[in-house]
Amino acid sequence: MMQPNTCWGTLFLSIFFAAGMSLPQEAAPSTESPSVSPTVAAAPIFEEATLRKSVINISVRQELRNPTTPWKRESPQEFGGSGVVIAPGKILTNAHVVEQASEILIESSQTKLPLQVELLGFDSTRDLALLGTTDAEFIAAHPPILILNGLPKEGTRVVVMGYPLGGDALSTTSGVISRIEWAEIGQSSEEGMRVQVDAAINFGNSGGPAFVDGQVAGLAFSGMDNAMSDNIAYLLATEEIGRFLDEVASGKVDGNTVSDVQIQTLENPSLRAKLGAGSETEGVVVIRQKGGPLQAWDIITSVSGYAVDNKGQISIEGDRKVSMNCAIGRFVPSATAESIAIDILRDGKPLSLQMPAYSLANRTIGSYPDGNFPYLVYGPLVFSPLHDELLRESSGWMIFADGPVAASLLDLRPSGGRQFVSVASPLLSSPIGRGYEAQVGQTVATVNGKEFRNFAEFVTVLRDLEDEYVVFEFFESGVERIVFKRAEVDSATDSIMDSNGIRRACSKDVREIWEKE
Repeated sequence: MMQPNTCWGTLFLSIFFAAGMSLPQEAAPSTESPSVSPTVAAAPIFEEATLRKSVINISVRQELRNPTTPWKRESPQEFGGSGVVIAPGKILTNAHVVEQASEILIESSQTKLPLQVELLGFDSTRDLALLGTTDAEFIAAHPPILILNGLPKEGTRVVVMGYPLGGDALSTTSGVISRIEWAEIGQSSEEGMRVQVDAAINFGNSGGPAFVDGQVAGLAFSGMDNAMSDNIAYLLATEEIGRFLDEVASGKVDGNTVSDVQIQTLENPSLRAKLGAGSETEGVVVIRQKGGPLQAWDIITSVSGYAVDNKGQISIEGDRKVSMNCAIGRFVPSATAESIAIDILRDGKPLSLQMPAYSLANRTIGSYPDGNFPYLVYGPLVFSPLHDELLRESSGWMIFADGPVAASLLDLRPSGGRQFVSVASPLLSSPIGRGYEAQVGQTVATVNGKEFRNFAEFVTVLRDLEDEYVVFEFFESGVERIVFKRAEVDSATDSIMDSNGIRRACSKDVREIWEKE
C-alpha cells in the first residue's frame, strides 16, 4: 500500500484549522546524529543484482477493528507492500503496510513458498515496522543490506525497488534526491525527517527501500498524486529508521521527542522593535508553553546546540535548512540528559534553560494503532478511553461542546495516568435505554457523583457500586444524564451482548478488574 501525500491525521487537526485555530509548534524526538541499532548488519556495499535479493514482497491479511464496535473485527481484506532485509531474518517495512494484520506473509524470487513472519516492532508515528523470521533457508538466501549513516545529498542518484501494482515481479525505478526536510511522516501527522525523490513510486512500493551507492538511504512511504505534481514521492530518512530500531531493541517504542511550545517568527519590524531585537538577534518568539520554563515574549535563539533563525529554522550538515523541530525531534532522553538545552533572550538578557522532552505516547488522548481498543459493555452503553481513532469516528463534535477535550488536544505533556472515559458506540437497543440518546465521544464526568482518573478506575467504580440507581453525568454541555436501575442493567447486559454478537463484556486489559469477585 502507499499512503497519500498527507498522512491520514487525526480529525481534530482539520477541525481546528477549519475553525481558524492554531496548534502548538510541534517539536519532535531523538538523537544528535543518526544511529543504527547494533543488530543491523555492517555489510559491504552491494551491486544492484545483490540488492534485489533482499527486497521482499509482503502480503497482508487485515481484519480491522472499528473503535465504535471494538469487540469485533471487520471482514478480512488483503493488501500488499514491500520490505528490505536489514539484519539476518529481520525485514523493515512501513507500519501502514502491516497495521492490524492477522497474517503477514513474505516472499521473494528466492523463496519457494510464502513464509509467515512475526511482527517484532511497530511505530505508527514514524510509519515503521520490523518483521522477523528464524527460517534458516530464508536467512541464507537474503543477505542484509547496510543502512546509510546520515542523509544523502540532494541530486544524488537513487534506485527504488519494490512490488507495486502492475505486475508480480520486482520493480526498479530510479531518480534523484530532490529535497530533504523535517515534515509530516506519521500516520497522525507526527513529524520526522523525510526525503523527497522524483523516482516513480506507486501503491505497493510502501516499505520498499531506496538505495544510494548500494546502501539503504530511505524507505518509501508516501507519494503525491494530483494534477499539480509530477513524480513527487517521499522516503523515511535513515535517522528515523535508526531511532526506531534502537527503541525496538530497548523494548519500548516511544516515537520522536516533542515539546509543548507555541512560537511565531521574528521577521516583522514592529515585533522586533517591541522586543528590542537588534539586527544581530535571530530566533523565534514564544507565544506560550504550558508548564514552562518558557514564557510569552521569550526569544528562542538556540535549541540543543542548533542556532535558530528568524523563520524558526536551523542549519544541519553545514547549510541544509530544516525546521527547528528537528533539533527537538532528534533529542533522545538519556541518563545524562533528560531535557533539552535551550538558549533564550528574556527582556533582552540571555538565559540558558532546560526544556522538558515528551513522548506523544504518553498524552491524555492516546492511540491504539493495533486496533486493540479497550472497552466495557454496561447495559446498552459501551465505554472506552477517548483516543485518536474514536475521535475520528465521532467527527470531533465534543471539542466545541464546552468540555475539557479541546484543551487536552493542545497539550502534549504526559498525562500522568489521566484519561477521559467516553461513550464508544451509539446506544445499543434495549428497553432500559428508552428515551435516552448517547453520542460517540461524549465524556463521562462522574458515576453516582464519583470521579475517576482513568478507564481502569472508572471500571472499578462501576464494579463496586451498591446503589439502587446508576447515574452517569457528562462533561459536555447539552448532554443529558443517563440513569439506570442497577439491577436492570445486570439482568439486561447478557441479552444485549448476545443480540449484538459480543462475546465478552470487556476488553482483556480491564477483564481482571471487571470480573474480580
